[in-house]
Amino acid sequence: MNYLAFDMIGDLAFGEPFGMLSAAKDIAHVPKDQSSMLNAYGKKAEQDDTISIPVIDLFNTRGEFNLTMSAIPSCWRPLARKLPHFSQGSESAKCVTGIAIAAVSKRLASPTDRVDLLSKLQNGRDANGNPMGKEELTAEALTLLIAGSDTTSK
Repeated sequence: MNYLAFDMIGDLAFGEPFGMLSAAKDIAHVPKDQSSMLNAYGKKAEQDDTISIPVIDLFNTRGEFNLTMSAIPSCWRPLARKLPHFSQGSESAKCVTGIAIAAVSKRLASPTDRVDLLSKLQNGRDANGNPMGKEELTAEALTLLIAGSDTTSK
């Protein structure tokens, strides 16, 4: 069911499934260097620019990490991040962000007339009529991934 859920999230949000059902694996691509891929939005990423990671455990670890970090005092958070469980959670949160970056980058490199959530975000404008910047577009895409994952996991 997780494969189906993530493929549906990918299809509805980014215009293309992640391919988990066809691969029979919970794999997604993340950039090796997030800032480089973010700066290269609109250009086709090379296969060497990404790595494949297992997604389902990643989202679970990210959720536990964020929940716990939000519950402890902010002065303890830098110390907590050094503990093995928390450093893994921090890395998982970074990888989830990478999934959003890779999905947006892939979509922007292959424009389509398809109406999906990312196309709606691309049409959004701020108070001055400017389109969303790449960081804001990525943050919104990340929200779509997390919301879809949290909703379907419940």
